[in-house]
Amino acid sequence: MSPKLKTFIERGISTVILLALLGGAVAWNSPLGYAVLVCVLCNLTSYEWFNMLRERRDESNRGLALVAGLVYPWLMAAGMLLNGKVFGDESDAFTLNIPFDFGPVALGALVFFVLVAFFAELRAMDYKGRTGAQALSSMGITVLSFIYPVWLFAFALCALYDDYAIKTLLWLVLVTKMSDIWAYVSGVLLGGKFIKQRFSPVVSPKKTWEGIIGSFIITSLCAWGLFWLTKFPFELTVLQFFCVLMPCIFVLSVAGDLAGSLIKRGLAVKDSGSLLPGIGGIFDLIDSPAFTVSFFAAVLVIL
Repeated sequence: MSPKLKTFIERGISTVILLALLGGAVAWNSPLGYAVLVCVLCNLTSYEWFNMLRERRDESNRGLALVAGLVYPWLMAAGMLLNGKVFGDESDAFTLNIPFDFGPVALGALVFFVLVAFFAELRAMDYKGRTGAQALSSMGITVLSFIYPVWLFAFALCALYDDYAIKTLLWLVLVTKMSDIWAYVSGVLLGGKFIKQRFSPVVSPKKTWEGIIGSFIITSLCAWGLFWLTKFPFELTVLQFFCVLMPCIFVLSVAGDLAGSLIKRGLAVKDSGSLLPGIGGIFDLIDSPAFTVSFFAAVLVIL
């Protein structure tokens, strides 16, 4: 078996695993199931960040980032699930009214984390001998390891109240990962045959322009088919879908994937983990969806 075929089969298996997770969340048909899926993915990613920073433990506060990554998604999920939750039967029911606005709370949590990380670095400089340059580097790595992709991907939790919103975000995650798979397939079949210059020669040297272009075309067609089959309650014209929505999704998907590659290259690791064959770890699974999910969640909040 050739290495390229082996990699394709492994990525195919990982895609099936992702489809099973998404399908299970839809089949459960419960906000709780969807919330558990998002939180577990965030927690596993935080643990992988903790391991990736093992060699950089003196240049980051990986323990703080791990605790935040483990706790934050569950607190946000609990706030969303308990907001206006009715308990008991009709004869003896009460409502737990928790005023919970996801956007401001998420922003407040990020500000709080940055402040805690800042004071932790001040303490490290005063009592652990960390230099100013080391503290600055540690501050950046620590905050980044919480923001990307955990804090960004947790925006998927803001859809808990609406079944169609959940299905829309699941569709978005699936389409985002499809772009990566089709980029690999197109790159293997056509890469370098028409355009010699690589798409990202330093960050991701295996990415080709043929792979990117082919992926955009195939992913857009598949996304349109899934969009039509899902029968979402909102309508988009063909022009709006292919000329506005899909370019936006695709650019964010590629940017998220490259951001993940940049981090792994900067930390000198090949994969974030080994849980998923052909992809690596959960970090590699949600790196690009973190960009698409958070962006469209922010657009929905603004609108």
